[in-house]
Amino acid sequence: MDLFVIIAVLGLFGLFVVQPKYGLYLSAASLPLIGWNFTFTSFVIPAGDLAALLSLAAFLTRLTIDALFSKQKVELRWPLFFPFFLFFVASILSIAFSKNPETSLYYFLRWPFFLYFAYIFTPANIIKTPRILKTTVIIVFLSAMAVLLTGYASLYGQDWQDNFFRLKSLNIGGIFPFGENHNLIAEYLNIGAFFVLIFREFIKSPRGKRLTDIIFALTAVGIIMTFSRAGWITLFLQSLIYFFYRTQNNKKERLAMFIFSIAALVVISPLLWKMSVLQENNTSSTENRVLLTEISLQAFKERPFIGYGNGEFVNLVGENIRFRAKYGEPLDSHGMLQKLLAENGLIGLGAWLFLLFYLARTAFLALRKYYPQLKWILPFSLAAGGGLFFQFFNTSYFKGRVWLPIVLFLMAIKFSDELYDKKNKRPTHPTQS
Repeated sequence: MDLFVIIAVLGLFGLFVVQPKYGLYLSAASLPLIGWNFTFTSFVIPAGDLAALLSLAAFLTRLTIDALFSKQKVELRWPLFFPFFLFFVASILSIAFSKNPETSLYYFLRWPFFLYFAYIFTPANIIKTPRILKTTVIIVFLSAMAVLLTGYASLYGQDWQDNFFRLKSLNIGGIFPFGENHNLIAEYLNIGAFFVLIFREFIKSPRGKRLTDIIFALTAVGIIMTFSRAGWITLFLQSLIYFFYRTQNNKKERLAMFIFSIAALVVISPLLWKMSVLQENNTSSTENRVLLTEISLQAFKERPFIGYGNGEFVNLVGENIRFRAKYGEPLDSHGMLQKLLAENGLIGLGAWLFLLFYLARTAFLALRKYYPQLKWILPFSLAAGGGLFFQFFNTSYFKGRVWLPIVLFLMAIKFSDELYDKKNKRPTHPTQS
């Protein structure tokens, strides 16, 4: 089996050197695969990150070959470079004063550094045409549908009457390829739901658009049925922004959307009641998050400016006797702000907030410039923003499933001038490019 994996990896690497876009497509398809791991000696890597690593290595190899043998000038894109550079500087400063500089440096290279080059730099340079972008969008959409279908399939065999049931990850071949926690399913569906609406803009027929509307509704219901609090909050905020922009120039449509929302709330009210019952018996989860936040604030008081170093949050939790006594094994922070505050202090948190502000401003300006003439900008911004907003409550802040959709959104903005005839104020259908 190991020999087969090595041969497959080498074969894919060769293919990606010749055609880098296929590495991007495999990375996009593998985004939800965080529970399917490969082990090489003592190094464990999820299938999604392995695909991204292969794509990165192949792209760098192709760049080297082109630089040596091609006369054409190679121009590289560095999206979000300055915000990430500021965060990298803050991280290195924290690592230099960490109690465990070697492990902290490894964490920095493995997660934020790898994230930037594998999921931001490489895809941005592979996506040279709108067609590659649209193909990648369709692949992300299909990967979200795979998560949704297995989520609904997980309802089969659950006790719907006497026990609490929810959408969750399905055990396939002895592993949970999409992760074991229901929050991970909700997180990806919060992104995928609005990729459904992006895909909708590629379809011309009314029947096809109605079908995607149904798929979007099923995805939204899937998020609700995960009973993820973070998923519910994110979906509510996404829907609020979506309806605001969709109806901003049409009061009748806004009223219709409001009535539809009320009707939807009535329909799902049994689920809302079920959620309230769950939360009555789920106080330990809330207390767990509160205690993790207290640990973060205590670490901030002790090292307010530079923090304890990247990846040190779990060690801080492990040193907390109260947490170990009550919950056992230490956990990572359920929220990116708490983690950054403890690990990188005010300097790192400030750099990260600057990154978030930059992305929010970019989305706002793109919507103001292109929407509603180019309708896919709105769901694109909500898919990207939803995945990032979810990280105020979850632990995927340095993972490709959150950041590749953001890069796709940035590339969509870049190509928007090609998809929209500004001179004649005439929209161009995305499938025509």
